[in-house]
Amino acid sequence: MIEKKILFAPGPVMTTERVKMAALAPDICHRRPVFEHLYSDIRNNLLELFHGDKEEYTTVVVSGSGTSSNETVLSSVMEKNKKVLLISNGEFGNRLKNIINCYGIGLNLLEYKWAEYPDLSEIEEQLKNDKDISMISMVYHETSTGMINPVHEVGELARCYHKMYHVDAISAIGGEDVNVKRDNIDFCTGVPNKALGGQTGVSFICIRRDNIKRIEKIPGRNIYLNLQHHIKEAEKHNQTPNTPAVTMFLTLNMALKVLFEEGIQRRIRRYKENAAIIRKGLRELNLELLLKNENLMSNTVTSAFLPAEVDIKDFVNEMDNEGYVLYLGKGSLLNKNMFQVANMGEIFPEDCKEFIRVLKIYTRLKNSHTIP
Repeated sequence: MIEKKILFAPGPVMTTERVKMAALAPDICHRRPVFEHLYSDIRNNLLELFHGDKEEYTTVVVSGSGTSSNETVLSSVMEKNKKVLLISNGEFGNRLKNIINCYGIGLNLLEYKWAEYPDLSEIEEQLKNDKDISMISMVYHETSTGMINPVHEVGELARCYHKMYHVDAISAIGGEDVNVKRDNIDFCTGVPNKALGGQTGVSFICIRRDNIKRIEKIPGRNIYLNLQHHIKEAEKHNQTPNTPAVTMFLTLNMALKVLFEEGIQRRIRRYKENAAIIRKGLRELNLELLLKNENLMSNTVTSAFLPAEVDIKDFVNEMDNEGYVLYLGKGSLLNKNMFQVANMGEIFPEDCKEFIRVLKIYTRLKNSHTIP
């Protein structure tokens, strides 16, 4: 029996009973109308989620984690001898770099320190000076730090210099104001198992229709993650090129329905309230936050440092024993005793208040040396 815990982690997240129960639907064949109707509903719901419209955008679902959707885009849309301008300031920017390098795609890398805000003038300088750049790529919410990147501003540069624009919104969609049309995004990726409040196993892509003909003749670099094949099957038949994770399509659609019933803006407000409670509590404990500027903090992830004398792994294990799953920091930030508290999915203000109450008790006990 797996013990129930509250997942204050940036995915997988707490889900509703309705999402869980959706997985218990009768078995269906993916090559029958029942699946095609389901996929059509999902694709339309995803358009609403991304604030796209049918005339300008389309959507596809890929069976695989968020990395699979990013790999689908990056491996499928770049012509030979063209380059991606990648803006990276964290772990997930690094993962985009790894995909680009794996496929031998031309890369101009603007790499910033983790939690350092990208310099728009440097980005524009790259676009001015290198005509071989055909696409800009960046992460919307850099989960490894909790920072929101300048997606709209970079989108304006992409518009000005006539470049395609790929945005990894894996941990942003459902928790931030993601709007592909307003922000001039050509390819935007997301997953259910973060701020959307769904389960793992699939990911999805919103694509500007103007790019479909542009990428049609680009030779495929792989089979399973070929975006052109996914678009063709989805547009013609509401189908997938290969056998999909059918059960996870069902839970994805239910997560979208639950989100729309709550309302996207109400969901975002709930996440903001959650984060405010957590950040206030951490500050009251005199814990330093990684990000100093509130305007750069996401609605769903807070990064903080423990005092040097506290063993970070012991702390996370202690919290796990109390029923709260937290996240260890990544890379060099872990060496500085950083941990993360996420408030995605079925987490509410009362959950956050209770977590802070437990954390304060733990801290008092530690300070009094009651806990060895």
